[in-house]
Amino acid sequence: MINEEVIFDANANELQSLKDKLAIVSLNAPTARCLQLLLESKGRVISREQFLAEVWNARGVVVSQNTFYQNISLLRKSLEQAGLSKDIIITVRKRGFILASDVEISTYLNVAERSNDKPLNEQINKFLIEKKTDPVDEGLLAHKHKCFRKRRVLNIPIWILLILIVMTGVNMILLYFNVIL
Repeated sequence: MINEEVIFDANANELQSLKDKLAIVSLNAPTARCLQLLLESKGRVISREQFLAEVWNARGVVVSQNTFYQNISLLRKSLEQAGLSKDIIITVRKRGFILASDVEISTYLNVAERSNDKPLNEQINKFLIEKKTDPVDEGLLAHKHKCFRKRRVLNIPIWILLILIVMTGVNMILLYFNVIL
């Protein structure tokens, strides 16, 4: 669990928001392995070469630096999309990447505790109650408000597209009748 906002399921390569149970973001395997490496190396700078060696080269895959940077960018976007209220990946110029020092990482379930009888949401809620954490976070609410504004802005082009389609249809009908007459 990252900052008690997002759960990273390394087995399923998914991020799930604790605030919005429907917000599940799927990661591609290399992006998930990049996140796993960062989480396991908290407090240590991970160089580009180390990422390439552990995420790709260890599996016999050679990729360009561009592919690596695209995966880091995708990871940042996916974490935000899953509900993380701030960017936790810090770029250390000419050295690599590190998790922000204030990132709280906790394991909410280990394999021995995992109960197949209960749904994952119930297990997470039980964990939060045991830690006595309040799941409402003002920063996250501001983040959701920001996301709502982004979605509203994205809806404008859809309306413009619909208007253009209707106008094109009307013009085609008028053109058809003018050709016949």
